[in-house]
Amino acid sequence: MRRQLLETVLKSVPESSGYSGRTVLVTGASGQIGVNAVALALARGAQVIAVEHRTELGFTHPRLKLLSADLAAPAALAFPRADILIHTPPIWLLPDALPAIVAAGIRRAVVFGSVSVFSKRDSLNAIEQSVVDSLTRAEDKVSAAAAEQRLDLTLLRPTMTYGMGLDINITRMARMIRRLHVVPVYNPASGLRQPVHARDLAEAALAVWDNPATFGKAYNLGGGEQLSYRAMVQRLFVHLGATPRLLPLPLLPQSLDLVGRLFPALHVNGEIARRMNRDLVADNAPAARDFGYCPRGFLSGEVVL
Repeated sequence: MRRQLLETVLKSVPESSGYSGRTVLVTGASGQIGVNAVALALARGAQVIAVEHRTELGFTHPRLKLLSADLAAPAALAFPRADILIHTPPIWLLPDALPAIVAAGIRRAVVFGSVSVFSKRDSLNAIEQSVVDSLTRAEDKVSAAAAEQRLDLTLLRPTMTYGMGLDINITRMARMIRRLHVVPVYNPASGLRQPVHARDLAEAALAVWDNPATFGKAYNLGGGEQLSYRAMVQRLFVHLGATPRLLPLPLLPQSLDLVGRLFPALHVNGEIARRMNRDLVADNAPAARDFGYCPRGFLSGEVVL
Protein backbone atom coordinates (compact mmCIF):
# COMPACT_ATOMS: atom_id res chain seq x y z
CA MET A 1 0.00 0.00 0.00
CA ARG A 2 2.80 2.45 0.91
CA ARG A 3 4.49 1.85 -2.45
CA GLN A 4 1.26 2.68 -4.28
CA LEU A 5 0.74 5.80 -2.18
CA LEU A 6 4.28 6.97 -2.86
CA GLU A 7 3.93 6.35 -6.58
CA THR A 8 0.63 8.24 -6.62
CA VAL A 9 2.17 11.28 -4.92
CA LEU A 10 5.17 11.26 -7.26
CA LYS A 11 2.93 11.18 -10.32
CA SER A 12 0.75 14.02 -9.06
CA VAL A 13 3.44 16.61 -8.28
CA PRO A 14 5.64 18.47 -10.78
CA GLU A 15 9.32 17.54 -10.82
CA SER A 16 12.00 20.15 -10.24
CA SER A 17 15.64 20.37 -9.24
CA GLY A 18 15.15 22.87 -6.43
CA TYR A 19 16.74 20.59 -3.81
CA SER A 20 19.31 18.91 -6.05
CA GLY A 21 22.47 18.12 -4.13
CA ARG A 22 20.70 18.09 -0.76
CA THR A 23 20.19 14.97 1.35
CA VAL A 24 17.21 14.66 3.64
CA LEU A 25 16.73 12.05 6.36
CA VAL A 26 13.01 11.22 6.77
CA THR A 27 12.10 9.31 9.92
CA GLY A 28 8.74 7.54 10.03
CA ALA A 29 8.92 7.21 6.25
CA SER A 30 6.06 4.70 6.07
CA GLY A 31 3.60 6.97 7.93
CA GLN A 32 1.15 9.27 6.18
CA ILE A 33 3.28 12.41 6.49
CA GLY A 34 6.50 10.48 5.90
CA VAL A 35 5.32 8.91 2.63
CA ASN A 36 4.46 12.36 1.31
CA ALA A 37 7.73 13.90 2.53
CA VAL A 38 9.75 11.17 0.78
CA ALA A 39 7.83 11.58 -2.49
CA LEU A 40 7.95 15.39 -2.51
CA ALA A 41 11.66 15.49 -1.69
CA LEU A 42 12.41 13.05 -4.51
CA ALA A 43 10.26 15.05 -6.92
CA ARG A 44 12.31 18.14 -6.10
CA GLY A 45 15.65 16.53 -6.77
CA ALA A 46 16.83 15.65 -3.27
CA GLN A 47 18.65 12.55 -2.16
CA VAL A 48 16.43 10.83 0.43
CA ILE A 49 17.29 8.48 3.27
CA ALA A 50 13.99 6.94 4.35
CA VAL A 51 13.99 5.40 7.82
CA GLU A 52 11.63 2.45 8.18
CA HIS A 53 10.86 0.41 11.26
CA ARG A 54 8.05 -2.16 11.25
CA THR A 55 6.52 -1.27 7.89
CA GLU A 56 8.43 -1.20 4.61
CA LEU A 57 7.84 1.25 1.78
CA GLY A 58 8.53 -1.39 -0.86
CA PHE A 59 9.63 1.35 -3.26
CA THR A 60 12.82 1.92 -5.21
CA HIS A 61 14.26 5.07 -6.74
CA PRO A 62 17.79 6.06 -7.88
CA ARG A 63 17.96 8.79 -5.22
CA LEU A 64 16.27 6.83 -2.42
CA LYS A 65 18.10 4.86 0.27
CA LEU A 66 15.96 2.72 2.59
CA LEU A 67 17.25 2.31 6.13
CA SER A 68 15.77 -0.02 8.75
CA ALA A 69 16.14 1.48 12.23
CA ASP A 70 14.33 1.59 15.55
CA LEU A 71 14.45 5.07 17.09
CA ALA A 72 13.46 3.51 20.41
CA ALA A 73 16.85 1.72 20.46
CA PRO A 74 19.21 4.72 20.19
CA ALA A 75 22.37 2.80 21.08
CA ALA A 76 22.14 0.92 17.78
CA LEU A 77 21.47 3.97 15.60
CA ALA A 78 23.87 5.06 12.87
CA PHE A 79 22.81 7.29 10.00
CA PRO A 80 24.55 8.19 6.72
CA ARG A 81 25.50 11.83 6.30
CA ALA A 82 22.60 14.14 5.54
CA ASP A 83 21.78 17.83 5.51
CA ILE A 84 18.23 17.95 6.84
CA LEU A 85 16.01 15.91 9.14
CA ILE A 86 12.24 15.62 8.73
CA HIS A 87 10.96 13.77 11.79
CA THR A 88 7.38 12.52 11.42
CA PRO A 89 6.80 9.77 14.05
CA PRO A 90 5.93 10.60 17.70
CA ILE A 91 8.22 13.35 18.90
CA TRP A 92 9.04 11.47 22.11
CA LEU A 93 11.13 9.07 19.99
CA LEU A 94 13.46 11.89 18.95
CA PRO A 95 15.40 13.13 22.03
CA ASP A 96 17.43 9.95 22.56
CA ALA A 97 18.05 9.62 18.81
CA LEU A 98 19.38 13.17 18.40
CA PRO A 99 23.06 12.34 19.13
CA ALA A 100 23.12 9.89 16.20
CA ILE A 101 21.32 12.42 14.00
CA VAL A 102 23.75 15.22 14.83
CA ALA A 103 26.65 12.80 14.26
CA ALA A 104 25.37 12.39 10.69
CA GLY A 105 26.17 16.05 10.07
CA ILE A 106 22.59 17.31 10.22
CA ARG A 107 22.23 20.92 11.30
CA ARG A 108 18.63 21.54 10.22
CA ALA A 109 15.59 19.73 11.66
CA VAL A 110 11.88 19.96 10.88
CA VAL A 111 10.04 18.05 13.59
CA PHE A 112 6.37 17.13 13.78
CA GLY A 113 4.62 17.22 17.13
CA SER A 114 0.88 17.52 17.72
CA VAL A 115 -1.63 20.15 18.81
CA SER A 116 -2.79 17.48 21.27
CA VAL A 117 -0.23 19.05 23.59
CA PHE A 118 -2.83 21.82 23.96
CA SER A 119 -6.16 20.27 22.92
CA LYS A 120 -5.93 17.31 25.32
CA ARG A 121 -4.32 19.17 28.20
CA ASP A 122 -7.56 19.13 30.22
CA SER A 123 -8.51 15.54 29.34
CA LEU A 124 -9.99 13.44 32.14
CA ASN A 125 -8.53 10.27 30.63
CA ALA A 126 -5.30 9.04 32.23
CA ILE A 127 -3.88 7.64 28.98
CA GLU A 128 -4.46 10.93 27.16
CA GLN A 129 -2.90 12.84 30.04
CA SER A 130 0.14 10.57 29.77
CA VAL A 131 0.37 11.35 26.04
CA VAL A 132 0.21 15.10 26.72
CA ASP A 133 2.96 14.77 29.35
CA SER A 134 5.12 12.81 26.88
CA LEU A 135 4.58 15.40 24.15
CA THR A 136 5.41 18.28 26.48
CA ARG A 137 8.57 16.68 27.85
CA ALA A 138 9.73 15.70 24.37
CA GLU A 139 9.23 19.21 22.97
CA ASP A 140 11.24 20.66 25.86
CA LYS A 141 14.04 18.10 25.44
CA VAL A 142 14.26 18.55 21.67
CA SER A 143 14.31 22.34 21.95
CA ALA A 144 17.02 22.24 24.62
CA ALA A 145 19.13 19.75 22.68
CA ALA A 146 18.76 21.75 19.47
CA ALA A 147 20.02 24.89 21.21
CA GLU A 148 22.93 23.01 22.73
CA GLN A 149 23.90 21.32 19.44
CA ARG A 150 23.30 24.45 17.34
CA LEU A 151 20.65 22.63 15.38
CA ASP A 152 18.23 24.92 13.52
CA LEU A 153 14.85 23.55 14.62
CA THR A 154 11.31 24.14 13.39
CA LEU A 155 8.45 22.42 15.20
CA LEU A 156 5.20 21.75 13.33
CA ARG A 157 2.10 20.76 15.32
CA PRO A 158 -0.73 19.46 13.09
CA THR A 159 -4.38 19.18 13.95
CA MET A 160 -6.37 16.08 12.91
CA THR A 161 -4.38 14.60 9.99
CA TYR A 162 -5.91 12.54 7.19
CA GLY A 163 -5.67 11.91 3.46
CA MET A 164 -3.67 8.71 2.95
CA GLY A 165 -5.96 6.11 4.52
CA LEU A 166 -3.50 5.59 7.40
CA ASP A 167 -5.07 7.70 10.16
CA ILE A 168 -7.29 6.57 13.03
CA ASN A 169 -9.71 9.50 12.87
CA ILE A 170 -11.23 10.30 9.47
CA THR A 171 -10.37 6.91 7.94
CA ARG A 172 -11.84 5.02 10.91
CA MET A 173 -14.99 7.13 10.63
CA ALA A 174 -15.19 6.35 6.90
CA ARG A 175 -15.02 2.64 7.69
CA MET A 176 -17.85 3.05 10.18
CA ILE A 177 -19.98 4.79 7.56
CA ARG A 178 -19.32 2.03 5.03
CA ARG A 179 -20.11 -0.76 7.50
CA LEU A 180 -22.82 0.67 9.76
CA HIS A 181 -24.16 3.54 7.61
CA VAL A 182 -24.44 5.68 10.77
CA VAL A 183 -22.13 7.68 13.07
CA PRO A 184 -22.99 8.24 16.76
CA VAL A 185 -22.54 11.81 18.00
CA TYR A 186 -22.78 13.66 21.30
CA ASN A 187 -25.15 16.55 20.64
CA PRO A 188 -24.94 19.24 19.54
CA ALA A 189 -21.55 18.16 18.08
CA SER A 190 -20.78 21.82 17.48
CA GLY A 191 -17.06 21.89 18.26
CA LEU A 192 -15.00 23.26 15.38
CA ARG A 193 -12.58 20.98 13.52
CA GLN A 194 -9.85 21.75 11.00
CA PRO A 195 -8.65 18.48 9.43
CA VAL A 196 -5.36 18.83 7.57
CA HIS A 197 -4.22 16.71 4.62
CA ALA A 198 -0.92 14.87 5.10
CA ARG A 199 0.32 16.19 1.75
CA ASP A 200 -0.08 19.78 2.92
CA LEU A 201 1.96 18.99 6.03
CA ALA A 202 4.76 17.48 3.94
CA GLU A 203 4.66 20.56 1.71
CA ALA A 204 5.02 22.68 4.85
CA ALA A 205 8.08 20.69 5.92
CA LEU A 206 9.77 21.32 2.58
CA ALA A 207 8.71 24.97 2.56
CA VAL A 208 10.61 25.73 5.77
CA TRP A 209 13.84 23.91 4.82
CA ASP A 210 15.87 26.97 3.86
CA ASN A 211 13.72 29.65 5.47
CA PRO A 212 15.57 31.34 8.35
CA ALA A 213 12.34 33.06 9.40
CA THR A 214 11.16 29.67 10.68
CA PHE A 215 14.29 28.71 12.63
CA GLY A 216 13.65 28.26 16.34
CA LYS A 217 9.88 28.59 15.93
CA ALA A 218 6.83 26.36 16.43
CA TYR A 219 3.71 26.46 14.25
CA ASN A 220 0.26 24.97 14.83
CA LEU A 221 -1.02 23.78 11.44
CA GLY A 222 -4.64 23.10 10.51
CA GLY A 223 -6.38 22.53 7.21
CA GLY A 224 -7.78 25.28 5.04
CA GLU A 225 -11.31 25.01 6.40
CA GLN A 226 -12.96 25.10 9.81
CA LEU A 227 -16.27 23.29 10.24
CA SER A 228 -18.28 21.87 13.12
CA TYR A 229 -17.86 18.24 14.10
CA ARG A 230 -21.41 17.61 12.85
CA ALA A 231 -20.70 19.28 9.51
CA MET A 232 -17.42 17.36 9.18
CA VAL A 233 -19.22 14.03 9.60
CA GLN A 234 -21.95 15.06 7.16
CA ARG A 235 -19.32 16.10 4.59
CA LEU A 236 -17.67 12.70 4.92
CA PHE A 237 -20.97 10.89 4.29
CA VAL A 238 -21.51 12.91 1.11
CA HIS A 239 -17.92 12.33 -0.03
CA LEU A 240 -18.54 8.58 0.27
CA GLY A 241 -21.78 8.84 -1.70
CA ALA A 242 -23.97 8.12 1.31
CA THR A 243 -26.90 9.93 2.92
CA PRO A 244 -25.79 11.51 6.22
CA ARG A 245 -27.13 9.58 9.22
CA LEU A 246 -26.03 10.85 12.63
CA LEU A 247 -27.25 9.08 15.76
CA PRO A 248 -27.39 11.33 18.86
CA LEU A 249 -26.48 9.36 22.00
CA PRO A 250 -26.81 11.30 25.29
CA LEU A 251 -24.71 8.68 27.11
CA LEU A 252 -22.01 8.42 24.44
CA PRO A 253 -19.18 9.62 26.75
CA GLN A 254 -20.02 7.01 29.37
CA SER A 255 -20.44 4.32 26.72
CA LEU A 256 -17.04 5.02 25.19
CA ASP A 257 -15.42 5.04 28.63
CA LEU A 258 -16.84 1.55 29.22
CA VAL A 259 -15.78 0.26 25.78
CA GLY A 260 -12.29 1.66 26.31
CA ARG A 261 -11.92 -0.17 29.62
CA LEU A 262 -13.20 -3.46 28.18
CA PHE A 263 -11.26 -3.24 24.89
CA PRO A 264 -8.10 -1.11 25.40
CA ALA A 265 -6.79 -1.97 21.92
CA LEU A 266 -9.59 0.12 20.37
CA HIS A 267 -8.06 3.33 21.81
CA VAL A 268 -11.42 4.94 22.60
CA ASN A 269 -12.66 6.81 25.68
CA GLY A 270 -15.38 9.24 26.67
CA GLU A 271 -13.20 12.27 26.01
CA ILE A 272 -13.59 11.59 22.29
CA ALA A 273 -17.32 12.30 22.64
CA ARG A 274 -16.90 15.26 24.99
CA ARG A 275 -14.50 16.92 22.55
CA MET A 276 -17.19 16.82 19.86
CA ASN A 277 -18.41 20.05 21.50
CA ARG A 278 -15.01 21.71 21.94
CA ASP A 279 -13.15 23.74 19.31
CA LEU A 280 -9.93 22.03 18.17
CA VAL A 281 -8.51 24.38 15.56
CA ALA A 282 -5.23 26.09 14.73
CA ASP A 283 -4.26 29.61 13.77
CA ASN A 284 -2.61 29.25 10.36
CA ALA A 285 -1.75 32.95 10.11
CA PRO A 286 1.86 32.75 11.45
CA ALA A 287 2.66 29.89 9.04
CA ALA A 288 1.03 31.72 6.14
CA ARG A 289 3.08 34.81 6.96
CA ASP A 290 6.43 33.05 7.43
CA PHE A 291 6.38 30.40 4.69
CA GLY A 292 3.23 30.81 2.61
CA TYR A 293 1.27 27.97 4.18
CA CYS A 294 -1.98 27.52 2.23
CA PRO A 295 -3.65 24.14 2.91
CA ARG A 296 -6.64 22.71 1.05
CA GLY A 297 -10.20 22.49 2.34
CA PHE A 298 -11.54 19.32 3.92
CA LEU A 299 -11.70 16.39 1.45
CA SER A 300 -10.49 18.55 -1.43
CA GLY A 301 -8.20 17.01 -4.03
CA GLU A 302 -6.84 13.46 -3.82
CA VAL A 303 -7.98 11.63 -0.69
CA VAL A 304 -7.54 7.99 0.31
CA LEU A 305 -10.01 6.69 2.90
